[in-house]
Amino acid sequence: MAKTRNLTQETHLKIQILSQEGYSCCQIARKCRCSPSTVGYTLQKNRRTDSTDDKPRSGRPRVSSARNDRILIHMCRENHRMASQELQQQWSNQTGVQCSTCTVCGRLLDHGLRSYKAVKKPLINERQRLARCCWAQAHKNWTARNWKKILSSDESRLHPGLRVASSIPR
Repeated sequence: MAKTRNLTQETHLKIQILSQEGYSCCQIARKCRCSPSTVGYTLQKNRRTDSTDDKPRSGRPRVSSARNDRILIHMCRENHRMASQELQQQWSNQTGVQCSTCTVCGRLLDHGLRSYKAVKKPLINERQRLARCCWAQAHKNWTARNWKKILSSDESRLHPGLRVASSIPR
């Protein structure tokens, strides 16, 4: 990976034109907002190759194609509670892509799918346990008619708006 960004084609052309107009490297560098050495290297490269195109760089090719990445994203959205190891195994079986779980996490992160840890619900203490038992004893003889008068609500820790509560570590 480059230490700095590459020059755009427009900047390459601007450097060439300003050089042909007679500007010095320092003046061109100020106008193009780059270093004088960059201007010098660009002009030197242009004289040698008559081209402003960058050479192809070496580097490891991507393990998966864009289509395979879309399949992974679809699998993750279909079952958002699946861990990255499970996703990696299923993805490998479905597409034949052999990669690490870190690669799976990276692909998901590229598409804005972050990993979260599920919130742990604390255990009840002795006082709460006794209060539950007392409540159960007091209501054990209730009829269905009595229970219909009560508005029940789910007290689970999973809330639709909170991603932290309904997620899985990857």
